[in-house]
Amino acid sequence: MEALSKSWVLRRNCALSPRQLAVAFCLIGATSLLIATAWAVTGAWIVLPFAAIELLVLAVAFLAYARHARDQERITLAQDSVQVEVLLGESLRRVELPRAWLRCRMEESSKGLVRLDSPSGGVEIGRFVSRADRQQFFEEFRLALAV
Repeated sequence: MEALSKSWVLRRNCALSPRQLAVAFCLIGATSLLIATAWAVTGAWIVLPFAAIELLVLAVAFLAYARHARDQERITLAQDSVQVEVLLGESLRRVELPRAWLRCRMEESSKGLVRLDSPSGGVEIGRFVSRADRQQFFEEFRLALAV
């Protein structure tokens, strides 16, 4: 008999993928350098260093965005355990909790995260989704956990 499992993925709502972001950066950068070069040709060469600074700051902002565009939490409810994978930037954290001892609750704090506790440890999840989506996950998870 196959072990049944149910899985949820809670991720950030990002408008652009890292690839789309790279294309946008190249278009913005090319436009900025083209305008700066045109001004430099007319004698306003001081525009070029400012365009370079602008591109540097834009690159830093885009890299910070791209680094966290894939942030997510994956929760898998298996027959005898619950696996939680949290991808935050470049770090991946995996936690496995025994299903028999698992306790699930919504925190009362301003964050209102979902807390999964067991004697072997615990984990907070739901930081990448809205409070309404967290509540929906909490209700679905508790229902699936009871089965």
